Amino acid sequence: MRPLRWIAIGGGALVALVVVAALLAYAAIDMDAIRRYVEAEVGRITGRQMAVRSLEVDLWPRLAVVANDVSLSNPNGASRPELVRARVAKGAVALLPLVRSREVVVESLELDGVDVALEMLPEGRGNWVLEPSGGGSTPSTGREDPNRAGAPIRLGGSVVIVDAKLTWRPQGGGETAVGIPRLEIAPATEGRYAWKGTLDADGVRWAIDATTGDPMVYARDRMPLDLDIRVAGGGVTSTVKGRVERRGSGPAIVADASLGWSEGSEWLARRAPRLAANEGRLAARVDAGERKATLDGIAGNVARSRFDGTLEVDARGKIPRLSGRMHADLIDLSAVRGAPSTPGEATPTPVADTARPLSPLTKLDADVDFVIDRLALPNAFEATALRGRVVINGGKLDVDPIGLDFGGGKITGRIQANASTDRARVVIDGRGIELARAAPGLQVGKYLSGGAMTIAVDLQGPASSGAAFLGGASGRIATETGPMRLRGIALDAGGSAMTRIFDAVNPFRRVDPSTDIQCAVVRLSVREGVAHADRTIAAETSRLTASASGTIDLARQTLDLVVRPRARKISGVPAVELADVIRVTGPIAKPSFRLDTLGAAKAAATVGGALATGGWSLLASPLLNATEDKSPCATARAGGKAQSGSLGSAAPAPSDVLAPLRGLFRK
Repeated sequence: MRPLRWIAIGGGALVALVVVAALLAYAAIDMDAIRRYVEAEVGRITGRQMAVRSLEVDLWPRLAVVANDVSLSNPNGASRPELVRARVAKGAVALLPLVRSREVVVESLELDGVDVALEMLPEGRGNWVLEPSGGGSTPSTGREDPNRAGAPIRLGGSVVIVDAKLTWRPQGGGETAVGIPRLEIAPATEGRYAWKGTLDADGVRWAIDATTGDPMVYARDRMPLDLDIRVAGGGVTSTVKGRVERRGSGPAIVADASLGWSEGSEWLARRAPRLAANEGRLAARVDAGERKATLDGIAGNVARSRFDGTLEVDARGKIPRLSGRMHADLIDLSAVRGAPSTPGEATPTPVADTARPLSPLTKLDADVDFVIDRLALPNAFEATALRGRVVINGGKLDVDPIGLDFGGGKITGRIQANASTDRARVVIDGRGIELARAAPGLQVGKYLSGGAMTIAVDLQGPASSGAAFLGGASGRIATETGPMRLRGIALDAGGSAMTRIFDAVNPFRRVDPSTDIQCAVVRLSVREGVAHADRTIAAETSRLTASASGTIDLARQTLDLVVRPRARKISGVPAVELADVIRVTGPIAKPSFRLDTLGAAKAAATVGGALATGGWSLLASPLLNATEDKSPCATARAGGKAQSGSLGSAAPAPSDVLAPLRGLFRK
């Protein structure tokens, strides 16, 4: 047992010697000198001032340096003195390289309470752009180790960041904050580093899984930093694969980037609900640096929509400029629906927006061409060959020209908006449009033929929203449809206001197998969101004519019209007594009707008698007064002014158009 006893005593003495040696080494270390050295080296690398309140040394479980209240200064003009600050930075440093060659080999680094504030400086440069100082460098002899060309600091272990915060403030903009509960950077294979952790941003927790090159080599030697990053959260996944490199006055990135989202994405639903309703993906080749970014090879799809193109953002001038060209094989809007609302419900009066809705036009200039091969619209309508040009300059938007093929015809237009007035103008001109060809999916041609249409719209109004534009618009709306024939089920396909009005005023529709519409004319004068008609809505068929006066509220989507139907005098065919007047009111999508019940009853009885006898010979209704307007379409085209000789007596003034009906409708 004596040998074992001596071994135990010897071992204890050795341990005591090691502890004493460590204590002596610790006592010999000048912590203040190390603090000054680290501050100087970091300052030389970054060109910024580093401050450390105090340094401590931990001996267990290994030698580590603990820095308290660490900060790295911001350049002049920043919103706060520090670019980076941290409560505690604890680094395990390899002792032998430090003693032998004064090289700092970080075996592990833990950062607690890091706060990084990134921002654009008044001169347009990022506060993160570092300018190393050359004062502490040693001239190269050409025989030095390239791995030690810069500061003698290298990362040999993992870095853990806990409870960190990253903020971003663009020039003249608000602050965006990102929380970092935990992020770990650890050596991987082939000199690469693995990044894993989580971020809290926009109310969503994001997971990071990435690999990069050695970040210390990039910072020290200005070598390119390879990137392979994946960030996922809230139903969205983003990937970046490429490199960061030094270019001119700062860093630049060249990478393939993609953004994909699942149907119902939580994050996207709060920003673009319509996009979030369908799965989608966007990818591009990104080349960004020196305040200029190019997105080349853009390719994306959302549901059935597919698009591609190239864009460039140049922020080197006073105002960023966007330019490029976008193309889409298909843009599918067939499933787009507006927000549900109660029919006829008043749209709230727009409240003045102190932020001014068009103010973004003053912060960006643009010149972008676009082409859409096929545009799928709601209710099976389709347009093709949509093309245009978007120009923003000096706070003014001009989308001109706009052109597309629709229903066998052509539609051209122009959209203008001005940030200084917060108003917009929309001009549309369409010719040769046939409804039978506008919705090929419905095979409307089986039930409708002819009917070439012209459209002319010129409206100006407030541009805070689409509803506000309609609610305050002034200008004109005009449409005209040429001869067409409706057959079979087309007579019962009512849903539009015009079809429902014909159902009410035309008792022949249940008798004749088809209806020949010779013309339909609409001329509306719009003032502050209300369209006015004074005998400027008219239609003529082979058996009757009808004209209308009243108002259409574009904001409420309601109408209040008086329709005057008249049967035509046809040789050899007895006429029918129609309702004298019909009041059409309510939502445009589903109007209601009130009419002269006596005239309606006589009309129904007359048609019923004709059906019972199998011919028109039993009809015994009086002929229409020959002094009535024989061509209401011509009157509507003339702005409600009857053509010479078409009327036997003057029509009532617009303000009196409803007066004769108040007793009839008990209003």
